[in-house]
Amino acid sequence: MLQELRFRICTTDPDTPMMLHEGKLAQEFGVSRTPIRQVLQRLAFEHLLETRSGVGTVVSTLDPAQRNLHFSMLSDMLTLCTRCCVPNFAMPARIQIATIGELAANPGEARVESYFAIRARFLELVSGLVLDPIAAEAHAALHWRVIRWRMQAVNADIEAAFSALRTTVAAVSTAQTPADLLSGVAAEI
Repeated sequence: MLQELRFRICTTDPDTPMMLHEGKLAQEFGVSRTPIRQVLQRLAFEHLLETRSGVGTVVSTLDPAQRNLHFSMLSDMLTLCTRCCVPNFAMPARIQIATIGELAANPGEARVESYFAIRARFLELVSGLVLDPIAAEAHAALHWRVIRWRMQAVNADIEAAFSALRTTVAAVSTAQTPADLLSGVAAEI
């Protein structure tokens, strides 16, 4: 449910107003309103949604004037995270990097969905390397904002988006330590 809503938000044209209604979402997903509220709170924390008095829950706008700032902030956050990341790669993290690289090289038919899924997996991997929970949460929130920007690029030129993603994954796949990986991602942003 959370990932489905993230996908909808990230792939919706930023100029198209999008409202989310708890009752409709609860009915759609076949759950009570409580888990819907929790998901909406998480999305608000990630600044993908905002609640406006008298209006309801709406998708946050993307201000083109702040695009570069968002990318710069994520790069800075990744650099900060290198100070509090796990010291060594565990085998599951190395397998995930290889899997992400393979998926980026062979995205399949549903290319927009594949791109989103790969970016989401990559975000989870990177956040999982950060030991400090506050830094990991801040990283994830910033990264989701950047993914939303990246999804706009996917809509404009999917081949270029996949090419850039493959470059990023290739650059970080050679990392010897998690700090090297985070530094590599920061450099590629």
